[in-house]
Amino acid sequence: MARYDKEFDPILLENHTASLYGTGLPEEGLNVRCVAVGALPEYWNDFGALVAGVWSAAATDTNLEMNTMELSQFRIRIVSAARMRMAHPGSVRQWRTRNIQFYLPQFPAGPGDDFLQSFYWKSSEFFVFEDNTPQFEFMSPVALANCFVLFSGWRFRLQKIDAPGRIAIWTSEWPTTSSMPRHPR
Repeated sequence: MARYDKEFDPILLENHTASLYGTGLPEEGLNVRCVAVGALPEYWNDFGALVAGVWSAAATDTNLEMNTMELSQFRIRIVSAARMRMAHPGSVRQWRTRNIQFYLPQFPAGPGDDFLQSFYWKSSEFFVFEDNTPQFEFMSPVALANCFVLFSGWRFRLQKIDAPGRIAIWTSEWPTTSSMPRHPR
């Protein structure tokens, strides 16, 4: 799960341990130790043209996929005048209540002192384990020829271990009462 760290430090450092949960992972979690940490400073993607006032079809970005036993920790900034919804995996909507799905709006560059700007930066955090990529939908009040999104983050090289990790990280999905970690934190 996201830590909502304003400074956006990596969730793991070398030799830290975690149990990963989410799509394609064992129900009891995948226990791992971090063997390396690296920065992913900035990547821009153009998700294409948007029709005014209409949510786009779900799109993925396979450039966010990681190698075997690699995890990434990303944050997003919507550069264009658009809003974004995320599903991770495609069948699991993020940022929702029982009745409505929330969205991430466009916001200025970098975290700042403004409460909403800082909140959007923190709340945009998500994780990708191996090739499990999220889906994105976009909407703009005006027609756009391009929808630019900036991704920044960290990458982690992991090694499987037998003992439960020190922290739980949901790499996708949303924990339910039947899928909560079974080991002490």
